[in-house]
Amino acid sequence: MTLYGGTPSQGVPVGILMVDSVLPRIPGDVGNGFTYEFPVRFYTVKGAKAVRIVEGSDPALLQPFIDGAKALEEEGCKCISTCCGFLIAFQKQIAQAVNVPVITSGLLQVPMVASMLPPSQKIGILTANSETLEPRHFAENVPVERLCVQGMQETKHFYKTFPLNAPSYVYEEVEADVEWAARKLMKEHPDVGVIICEGTNFAPFNPMVSRVTGVPVFDIVTLIRWAASGILRSYTSPFRNQLTGGPMLGAYGKIL
Repeated sequence: MTLYGGTPSQGVPVGILMVDSVLPRIPGDVGNGFTYEFPVRFYTVKGAKAVRIVEGSDPALLQPFIDGAKALEEEGCKCISTCCGFLIAFQKQIAQAVNVPVITSGLLQVPMVASMLPPSQKIGILTANSETLEPRHFAENVPVERLCVQGMQETKHFYKTFPLNAPSYVYEEVEADVEWAARKLMKEHPDVGVIICEGTNFAPFNPMVSRVTGVPVFDIVTLIRWAASGILRSYTSPFRNQLTGGPMLGAYGKIL
């Protein structure tokens, strides 16, 4: 039996490109390792402050993110994601630079969700900044007329915490901002059938968002888990049981 390597380490299905920040990242956040039921590897893109991406997708950051994606691929990651939904502006360039799947933003789920909903329902978008979210941040086939966008740029706590990189925050204050935005979105657009979050920092608060709105909520973490579910199948082959002589462990540590 011949076994092959090729990278310094294996068994890390997802690599995540991180902005250069000091903000708290609690479990549930894209940048907290405890968020995932599988190993992830983080790579910080030095100098990439979130505000440079949210307020303009600074083109000078493209090459540093490409370099980071290549570094994660060389370290054995089988899929690469990011921690800022506005990086969807770089989706094509980063994907062309590596040989593994790239998922830059939760907004990549918009076309799929649009096909899931009846024509009478719309898609709610929660974003860090609705003023800088543009058509270029969506796939060409996205029905823009079905999108209802709610931004966080006028909130008291959320925007200064995440895009502006605060070193601390009061959970209840940020949660209240997110709840306000979710309720406002549904009040103004009661025909919204699903919410998709551009901002990756919404993820820890999204169970609450789903409860108060009564609709499903998707974000970058749901997309990462979806991608990982396909990758992890290669780690649960019956062949492993024959090789080790012991019980075969599935992707989430369960005996199969």
